Amino acid sequence: MALRKHIKVFTVFSFLRLRSVDIFWYQWIYPTVLSVIVFVGFHCIGSVWLSYDTSMLVGDINSLMGILVGFYIAALAAVSSFTNENLDQVMKGRAPTLTTVRGYQEIKEKLTRRRFLAVLFGYCATLSIVIYIFGVWLAHISVNSSGGMWVDDLGAFAGACVWVAYTWMISSLLVVTLLGLHYLVERMHRA
Repeated sequence: MALRKHIKVFTVFSFLRLRSVDIFWYQWIYPTVLSVIVFVGFHCIGSVWLSYDTSMLVGDINSLMGILVGFYIAALAAVSSFTNENLDQVMKGRAPTLTTVRGYQEIKEKLTRRRFLAVLFGYCATLSIVIYIFGVWLAHISVNSSGGMWVDDLGAFAGACVWVAYTWMISSLLVVTLLGLHYLVERMHRA
């Protein structure tokens, strides 16, 4: 229990702890399917037919992340401070729930529209910062090894894992952003 007060920085990943019949698809299924398609498309099939510069691709993604961080933080601030009664109502239908621990009690809350959008945009802002850091790392660091065949194989495996994680994070950000935009464009105007 003493550890709980030290993990507050992970609150921004609350989106991945939301529970609902529908939300699981947007948290895990759609991003995973999209990242597999992109990863296999670029790294396996694309290398035969496509010619691309990976470092320029990562640099362009990082440019976009620099813009998106500000957008998500502004959206989070707007959602948090916008006065609208509809935002403070519990979501209709199968509202997502979030279980949190306060004191020594677990509290399962059905989310209001405001809380849902705050969790969503907080996740997107954090994920875009993490993607930016990953991108800087991918663009500026390369591992050169001459330690033998097994070291090279291990390095290739580690590199593939990093690319899979990077691709999944970008896919998750895209899917969750589209979910948030759908909610702002379509669902916010239906009380």
